[in-house]
Amino acid sequence: MAKICVFCSSSENGISESYRKVARETGKLLGEDNHHLIYGGSHRGLMGEVSKTFAKYNNEITEIIPKMWENVIVEKENAIITENLGERLQKMQDYSDAFITLPGGFGSLQETLDVLVAKQLNLHQKPFALVNTNEFYNSLLAQIKKTIYEGFAPKDNHLLLEVVDTPKQALEYIENYTPIKISDKIHD
Repeated sequence: MAKICVFCSSSENGISESYRKVARETGKLLGEDNHHLIYGGSHRGLMGEVSKTFAKYNNEITEIIPKMWENVIVEKENAIITENLGERLQKMQDYSDAFITLPGGFGSLQETLDVLVAKQLNLHQKPFALVNTNEFYNSLLAQIKKTIYEGFAPKDNHLLLEVVDTPKQALEYIENYTPIKISDKIHD
């Protein structure tokens, strides 16, 4: 059993069913495989789809949510309340063994980049998979590629993030992960 943190949207603003389906599939796979879900604590949007589906199969859920959103906690006994968003993200990273990013908004982008930078700086060696549903993250991935190509990040930094098409591929990657050694950004 791994503690897997899922980053995704809490928005309810007309999100396509194809994204909701992937979120439900993620929750189902993690729950059936007896993993521990760590997530941002909302019961709305894709976060809600992941957590509600997961809860049908497994009750090992930790919600990490800032004090300002304390009123949206689903299960108080499984919640960790933080002072702010920065502390929330740090706790999500500290408590998790692996990360999966599903489509999301600015918060999901921040979380993804923060975990990516922490891995780049060797602050952790945890597996990190990005599910690129409907090619949602193609622009972000192009920017990461350009950042590396233009010399702003070491050439081997493309290994920091596994890009997959499905939640099943993300989970397979996590379950078969071997930590990698990358260039030291500061000393190489």
